[in-house]
Amino acid sequence: MKDRTRSETRYLSVAVATLLTCMVGAQTPGSTADPTKTAYGERNENAPKQLDVFAFLIGTWEGKAKSRLADGKVAENSVTWIGRYILNGTAIADELHFPPIAPDVKSYLGISLRQYDADGKTWVVEFLNVSYSFLRKQVNSRAGSVTVRGRTVTVASESPGWAGREHYEVMDRDHWRYRLDASSDGGKNWNEGQLEIALQRAK
Repeated sequence: MKDRTRSETRYLSVAVATLLTCMVGAQTPGSTADPTKTAYGERNENAPKQLDVFAFLIGTWEGKAKSRLADGKVAENSVTWIGRYILNGTAIADELHFPPIAPDVKSYLGISLRQYDADGKTWVVEFLNVSYSFLRKQVNSRAGSVTVRGRTVTVASESPGWAGREHYEVMDRDHWRYRLDASSDGGKNWNEGQLEIALQRAK
């Protein structure tokens, strides 16, 4: 009976590994002539012009991040940021891949979904923290904001016990910087530059 169970387990493991390999191969951009697959999507010509505010995110970006840890030390890491048009080119999804910044912190993946609601005349920005399994509603008609000053876009958001200001400074089509200011007392005091990333276009 044990031999049978061991054999079934081995067979299941091989089957799962084979399935995952096939799935990864099928999802590799450019691996087939499948017209439904694109590397970065395409902007819908009928999308609100406001969507262009975040168009600089489209592409693959490599960068160096500096994070201020709780003990006051600064951790430096290489990161990857990828932006794509989604929802038939009417929205932008961008993902941040972050390696562990400390021995007790796991690697990190976060995805932001950005869309302008032309009817409601408001931005809708939601953040999916894949690594820690939660969705944060950052900007909508009732909370948060997106402001543009020159070449800097700022996303402000709040949640119980936390407030954040994300600054995206666009230098040119191949370079931009990200800076996060955070507050744990409702905005009375700010930890400015808690996270800073300098990014350069890779693709």
